[in-house]
Amino acid sequence: MNTKAFLPLALILVAASFTGCAHQTTRTGSKTNLLFGLVEIERGAYQPAPVYSLDANSNDLIGNAGKPSGTQTKIAWGLITNNDY
Repeated sequence: MNTKAFLPLALILVAASFTGCAHQTTRTGSKTNLLFGLVEIERGAYQPAPVYSLDANSNDLIGNAGKPSGTQTKIAWGLITNNDY
């Protein structure tokens, strides 16, 4: 591979991965965005999944793992949503 093209591409990918992260504390819990919203983790949300999302529940996927945390994980800007409640 051409090393002159690889270096700028690598720098752009590293910069994009570090600049796209955000963490905020809301009144209902905390919210973390990774890679410009590609992955979004919201703790203590207890909110239903958006209507356009493929919804999954942690208890259905892995069984009852104990006390529900209310964590909602959205992948691909909300196209896939996993709820823990």
